Amino acid sequence: MEMPDDPLDFAHYTLLVVDDNPTNIGVLVDYLEELGFDIIVARNGEMGLKRAETVNPNLILLDVMMPGIDGFETCRRLKANSLTKHIPIIFMTALDSIEDKVKGFNVGGVDYVTKPIQQEEVLVRITTHLRIWDLTTSLHNKIDELTKTRHELVQSEKMASLGRLVSGFAHELNTPIGIAVTTASTLQQNTHKINKLLEQEEVNIDVLLSLLGNIDEGAHLTLSNLERAAELVTSFKRTAVDQSTEEIRQFSVKTLIEDTLTTLHNKFKKTSIIIETDCDKDLVVYSLPGAIEQILTNLLLNSLIHAFDEGVLPGKILISAHLTDEQQLHLEYTDTGKGIDVKHLEKLFEPFFTTHRGRGGSGLGTYICYNLVTTKLQGTITCQSEINQGVKFTIEFPIQLMFEGNNLGENHNVN
Repeated sequence: MEMPDDPLDFAHYTLLVVDDNPTNIGVLVDYLEELGFDIIVARNGEMGLKRAETVNPNLILLDVMMPGIDGFETCRRLKANSLTKHIPIIFMTALDSIEDKVKGFNVGGVDYVTKPIQQEEVLVRITTHLRIWDLTTSLHNKIDELTKTRHELVQSEKMASLGRLVSGFAHELNTPIGIAVTTASTLQQNTHKINKLLEQEEVNIDVLLSLLGNIDEGAHLTLSNLERAAELVTSFKRTAVDQSTEEIRQFSVKTLIEDTLTTLHNKFKKTSIIIETDCDKDLVVYSLPGAIEQILTNLLLNSLIHAFDEGVLPGKILISAHLTDEQQLHLEYTDTGKGIDVKHLEKLFEPFFTTHRGRGGSGLGTYICYNLVTTKLQGTITCQSEINQGVKFTIEFPIQLMFEGNNLGENHNVN
């Protein structure tokens, strides 16, 4: 038999030969060692099991008829052991019936060679399975690398999403604080005027009343803006904590939706996009608010970028939530934007797919939504759309309702 054009470097491989016949072992071992293989020998199944665990060979050549446990049972035990189950096993035996061969493959063997053994045939089979093993190992390593890279990219996108949220929040918070600072300065000026007025022998009542009226108005304006700032901080705190953790807790679904909209208000306030919600204010559930926050954030930003051309086009977004008869949370997200071409729908949840490359589209937004819904929330997400007909995302996932005295403990106040 001809060897492959690109032969393996046999010196890099360790083979375990398990056979109770010294003659068979001697001839085959000498031949394989001359080729460069590192050979380990075991004279029975028990010894073969121990040496396979200790040495972790690249391949095992296993006789069937041996004293003690036979080759079939040895193979079965090797495949049941997490330390050795990955090692390819080639049977070498005088048993040549179809039943024996089928049994060998059923217990985990990758090949079956009948005696008397032809050394060149064994070498070709060894080489073939070592190549397969190398390719399989390389493929698994590549998959691990891709999985790690994908995770890092998703984490990067999550942090970018949180960064956008922080930026928008800071800008939004600046307005009420700026007004409060300005009115506080005016209050201080009016207070000085009153002090000077009171130092006079004759106080002008009209001027005094006017200044007091200004102070009352300024105090009311300052208080209302500080309250608005406090609401923004509370909303942002909930959203930021939720989006950066994976903690299961109870929460109001309506409050969660409103908090998400509050943190993104700065993104939408200069557009002609109307955002409406439809959710019972008493709907309190036990789930992963952070995952839901991020899903809504990504869908909203996707609409802003893709459906409404960075907010240039007018339109409407509707977010609705209710319980199904199966006690699942049913979320619907619709917009009246440009819609999605039918040919793109099947790729919508694939990582890195975007029709907006270089203009704010990372290709990870809808993929992250899909990943969060299907893995974190153990639910489903679908999308319906046509060009110029808007888009509709339907999300369903199991939740636990919060009732006083239920098996989740006391019904605490919503965070």
